[in-house]
Amino acid sequence: MKGINQAIAKSLPIILISALMISCASIPQLKVRYQLPPQSDRLKGRKVVLVVEDARPETVIVGNGAKKDFENFPGTISLSIASQNEPGLTLGLYDPSGLIEEGFKRRLENEGMELVSEKTSGEPELLIVLNEFLLDLVDRRWMVNMSYDAKLLREGKVVATQTVSGQAERFKLIGRDEADRAVGEIFTDMINRLDVLNLFQSAGL
Repeated sequence: MKGINQAIAKSLPIILISALMISCASIPQLKVRYQLPPQSDRLKGRKVVLVVEDARPETVIVGNGAKKDFENFPGTISLSIASQNEPGLTLGLYDPSGLIEEGFKRRLENEGMELVSEKTSGEPELLIVLNEFLLDLVDRRWMVNMSYDAKLLREGKVVATQTVSGQAERFKLIGRDEADRAVGEIFTDMINRLDVLNLFQSAGL
């Protein structure tokens, strides 16, 4: 009996580690790779306060069709940033509004714009209002829909606006890799498509 108890005691750490690994493996992760546009100075000399507001009617990221593949999804997204011809650097986990904010921050700084604190007076505010961000699975196709309003404010008043929306889809193969690619593609397109320079020029800034 003593030998049996000793064997159980020795195997217990292995069992616990295995259980922990299984538990971690059961939590799906959505990975987004954001591809920066070519570096430029087209926004050099301009300053802005960046604010992101989540105005989605439903705050879920995963639709009903994709819930089976994303069971126990925590609601946070892994973000990596890639410059031209680079594999990408993983930054961490973000909720949707944090993901949008980090993407725009990297893009604006990549084009020479200086981001300032909300406490700084006199600088225009770029408000990104997220209206839709949903991944779903329809007829074995990963479908991603995103939309947002970009508003440029000066002294609390809206002086220019743009609306950006889009959709990406990929056929589901094995696992969730194509879902990651679909989300990465639409995220990159949505961040890079906003004509920030036009917003400023339209407002006379």
